[in-house]
Amino acid sequence: MSDRKANKLITELLLPGETAWERWRAVGTNGYELAEMTDHGPGKFSKDATKHVLALPAVSVWVLPAWIKGEKAHLNEMAGFHLERMGVRTPGHAEAVSVESLEDRDGSHLVRITALKDHLTPLADHKIIPSECRLSAACYALPPSSLILWKELGRIVLAITCGQRLVYFSPLSSTDLDSNAIAEVNHICLQLGFQRVLKDITGIVLWTGESAAAALYKATGLPVAVSERPNPVTNGPASRLMPHDLIAARQTVATSGRRRLLALSTGFVMAACIAVFAFVIGKVSRERDALLEQVAAMTPKASKVESQKAAWVEAGPAVDPEASPMETLLRLMEPTASNQITLTEFEWTPKGVVVRGRAPEISPALKYMQEVKDTESLLAYNWEPGTPEIGENGAAFEVKGEKP
Repeated sequence: MSDRKANKLITELLLPGETAWERWRAVGTNGYELAEMTDHGPGKFSKDATKHVLALPAVSVWVLPAWIKGEKAHLNEMAGFHLERMGVRTPGHAEAVSVESLEDRDGSHLVRITALKDHLTPLADHKIIPSECRLSAACYALPPSSLILWKELGRIVLAITCGQRLVYFSPLSSTDLDSNAIAEVNHICLQLGFQRVLKDITGIVLWTGESAAAALYKATGLPVAVSERPNPVTNGPASRLMPHDLIAARQTVATSGRRRLLALSTGFVMAACIAVFAFVIGKVSRERDALLEQVAAMTPKASKVESQKAAWVEAGPAVDPEASPMETLLRLMEPTASNQITLTEFEWTPKGVVVRGRAPEISPALKYMQEVKDTESLLAYNWEPGTPEIGENGAAFEVKGEKP
């Protein structure tokens, strides 16, 4: 599986060519092949590549060898002081300077200080940000212990290797490998020789300006070899260098990504809330509809209950012992003297009763009125017997009872 992924990996390298930017592509572990050469202006990555690498041209960096004393753990700080003493200004961010130790001798360290100049990154489109930046000189398999000269974006550049390692890399003042350029190369070599940086240089390699081979040999005494500029390679360790504008662009992309993620998260939360709300509304609506159906089903029964209730209310006084006039009348007929009297009128209300009647003579009337007061089922009333009236047809009487 890992081999398949490696074969699908497309690495794109933007490299400063002889006169213009070149876009090289490598698929999997295969070598780089030239994909495009720009006519003018900065280079541009394509969108289909998996990995993007930017080769920083010599005009964008300072590459300075120096002997620094001190502990190896403090090389970065001491390199910063060395740049300040030399008046070299850098953008100042953490990825603007890289320090590589080349040799240790007597408590001193030969280091190669690589510092970005305060230049804009030569990219036509900052939407595609390179995952790493390298020195353009570090993108070639440089000959060991040699001076290498080639043309980069119309300028002659000089790289110097000490063994297999790059120790110096800088553009020359001249655009052609003429006598002024050769004199500048000789001057740089003398300076680095005084600094004990150059040693065991075996020769000069020209990737451009073959006609200057004889003059270079005469000026330096070193053998000169002429060859074509090789295809680039990026097998070595990645550089920590990253221009400030690319860092800002990377942060902008990250911020935009976070904003998109936040917007998506907010939208998801809102959608979830809406879904929950819709679910609750739907559930409530279903319960409401079910209740309405139950109410509709119970409405006929409710009307029947109401009619039954009304019937019971109407029949209540007739069956309630406390509220029925018939029950009260029956109780008025419980005294034994009721057999000797005749009831002529009976008035009943929930609060009171009036009974009028006749007896053949006064004695049964008085006895009845007394027995009414003493009858246990009629004790709920306060009875007030009247005085019987004697007439031709017997004695008429009246008894009133009221509930307290």
